[in-house]
Amino acid sequence: MRHKGLTAALAVACLALTTACGGGSSSSSSQGASERKAQTSDCPPVDKAQIDPTATFTWIYSVGNTSFDPNKITTNNSQMYLYPIYDSLVHVDAAGEPKPMLAKDWKISDDGKSVTMNLIDNWTYHDGTPFDAASVKANLERNKTPGGWNEQALSDVADIKVVDKDTVTITTNSGAPALIPVLAGSAGMMMSPAVFNDPKQALTPTGGSGAFKVTAYQPGSKVEYTAVDKYWDPDSLHVAKMNYLISGDDNARLNSVITGQSDSTFLRASMYDAAKQAKQVVCEAPSLSSYNIALNTKKAEFGKKEVRQALNYAIDRKSISAVTDGFCKPGIQMYPDFYFAANADLGPDKYAYDPGKATDLLKKAGLDKGFEFTLEVVNLALYQQIAEVIQANLQAVNIKMNIVPVDIGKLADDFSVAKTSDASLFEQKAEQDPSIQVESYLSPDGFNNPGGWSNDKITDLAKEALSGKSNEERGKSYSKLFQVAHDEAAPFVTLCHLTTPFVMNDKTMGVEIYADATRQFRGVAKKK
Repeated sequence: MRHKGLTAALAVACLALTTACGGGSSSSSSQGASERKAQTSDCPPVDKAQIDPTATFTWIYSVGNTSFDPNKITTNNSQMYLYPIYDSLVHVDAAGEPKPMLAKDWKISDDGKSVTMNLIDNWTYHDGTPFDAASVKANLERNKTPGGWNEQALSDVADIKVVDKDTVTITTNSGAPALIPVLAGSAGMMMSPAVFNDPKQALTPTGGSGAFKVTAYQPGSKVEYTAVDKYWDPDSLHVAKMNYLISGDDNARLNSVITGQSDSTFLRASMYDAAKQAKQVVCEAPSLSSYNIALNTKKAEFGKKEVRQALNYAIDRKSISAVTDGFCKPGIQMYPDFYFAANADLGPDKYAYDPGKATDLLKKAGLDKGFEFTLEVVNLALYQQIAEVIQANLQAVNIKMNIVPVDIGKLADDFSVAKTSDASLFEQKAEQDPSIQVESYLSPDGFNNPGGWSNDKITDLAKEALSGKSNEERGKSYSKLFQVAHDEAAPFVTLCHLTTPFVMNDKTMGVEIYADATRQFRGVAKKK
């Protein structure tokens, strides 16, 4: 999905990073560029005196969406395309803090298991259907129905009660505090009940509740959003239109910003210096996003703990970090060490590159002659470069890994829906709460756990974490959970944690880099 453009800059990157462009090599390339320290620099804030309310903000991204229905998407990335259309009950801000949205305030019950939400009034869905407590109940009941994208996110919800027209009480089995951030994502997005059963909503949404309607859509190419009239929160709406363009070619995306066709995009390592040299505005912050390999334990070899441990020891994470020019810091657990749910003791040294130990573990598993499997990978160059490093690492311990590039939609379908692929390599953006990712990858019926791998201690600790009343309390449970996941070599192989800079022109204001790595542009503005 990307190839040409600023080839000079890419060539420099290739010279500097021997593993990046050479089709895979040994760990000897793990030097220098892998040690870049994550930085934080704020993007330009909104100057209200300079806002052009007639402006169009154009964002260009690498992959498209899988549906415009919040309960029918199949990739985390697709939520980016939903935020303009659907407001959710809660908004998690760029710092990761839950804030009011369609729920203007809320109160947790004394026993910690229920939350009563007071809703905004005098708002309607885009099709004219009133937004009220009954529609909230209908949305949540739909989103927790088995088979939908949000089923696991809402799995702890036991009951939804309409108290009055503008008040709803949601009761959980374990604890309501964990539910609050969950309601900031697709699970809490509000869609007009009048269109629930309309399959056309996947391509032509008409039942939104947010600041924008979709007014044009070319799948895989462009989404055009137009602001609705009399939006309930006018202080967060500063542009008349937003366009989301799609290009898998990194250099084409950067050129699009430099030439003024787009206002902003994210940067991979090979684009960073070129963006600086072009005197564009660059800002960045470490995120909860990571590159990972998910294993399908239906494949007999991946069902063995020793094999999963061997993979972890066989992969040279410093070489992978070098491919990203240090923008992805080596890591072995689901979250980076600054997040409340991480285990502070699980540093990269716990799976230090050791092909000898990997070979011994394979022998212990009865696979001294190795084995073969196929890895599906997003068909973007960087993912394939990372896969080639891993391929070379595994070849050194007698594991043959075939690489199959596919688009992100097929990758998700093959691994999580059809459950036919052996393994997948992808970027995991953080969900609004760690409970969603834990459920998805580590629960026996998790959406991204096609082999149904399970561990009773993890299941119990996941429930314990849901019942915590604070992040500090919940963090202790997650710390224990990830220690067990490490000890058992869970089939979710974290490679590294990302810092992803953004680039934008000097007319753009109010772009924020979200800690959970979601791409949201609420409140973005352009100068006159």
